[in-house]
Amino acid sequence: MDTLSQKKKKRMNVDFNNPFPPYPKEIFFDITSICNHRCFFCSNTKLKKNYFMDKHLAFRLFEELNENGVKDIALYATGEPFLHKDLAEMTDKAKKIGIQYVFISTNGSLATPERSRPVLDAGIDSIKFSINAGTKESYINIHGKDHFDRVISNIKWFSDYRSKSNLKYKIYVSMVETKETKGQHLFLEKNLSPYIDEFDIRGCSNQGGNMYENNEKENINKNNLLGSLKESQFCNKCPDIFNRLTVTPEGYASACCVDYQNYLILGDLNTMTIKEIWHSERTVNFRKRHISNNLKGLICYNCLNNLNENCYPLTSKYARK
Repeated sequence: MDTLSQKKKKRMNVDFNNPFPPYPKEIFFDITSICNHRCFFCSNTKLKKNYFMDKHLAFRLFEELNENGVKDIALYATGEPFLHKDLAEMTDKAKKIGIQYVFISTNGSLATPERSRPVLDAGIDSIKFSINAGTKESYINIHGKDHFDRVISNIKWFSDYRSKSNLKYKIYVSMVETKETKGQHLFLEKNLSPYIDEFDIRGCSNQGGNMYENNEKENINKNNLLGSLKESQFCNKCPDIFNRLTVTPEGYASACCVDYQNYLILGDLNTMTIKEIWHSERTVNFRKRHISNNLKGLICYNCLNNLNENCYPLTSKYARK
């Protein structure tokens, strides 16, 4: 089972000049756009309508992925996965179909023993807790909720249950560092190290061009794509369009896991397969724009250059207001 660091290395292993890459290695299922937290740096707070993914659509796509050799799927993207009532059933179905690695990221406030046990027993392979402050006071300011102690308690339960159940899932914690929380990751990592497998410190980003306010309020490293890929080779380049897709809650295929506005929709998976969309004319032309650095007018341009310029969706009929 890959660690967080190993998964990042795999994500980087792409050919940036090939508009016809092999079938995607990883698929994100944004099973819900709803989140119960209000992190000030996150675009989720701007969403006007909430969506849940239909489990039967997910099951059909799981079958296609397994037939095409996909080993990794995520059951989250822009929302909180524990808000979806079918999270455990989706996990169970994916594992039984043959998907080797199923993972989620959560703010952890709803990851109570009652909700989490069915998901863990279904075979989830890793859970990453997103804790964006190292003190209770800062946590309230960042997350907008007083759930710091609850999340820490849930993490400790995850660790204890793993020992008692002999399950092999991994427990990770990530923290997006902001001006208010600078240096707090040291305290958080020290206190959680007995219970987790890896700690990941991330920089604040403009969230794929959606959260333009962060460009003005926070210290953003322009060479750190989405705050998590720090290698200089990714300056003005995005690896994701060459090796992954995201399925939105409505069932659309997006080029980006933080496509909050549905500005990067490549096709409708309610009527098409992933394979059809992956090498469709729209998707190939989109990659060619990345290859030639012809992105002005797309939200990708704002993401990669930390700008706030006007942009338009690839297909207007899919865009959210």
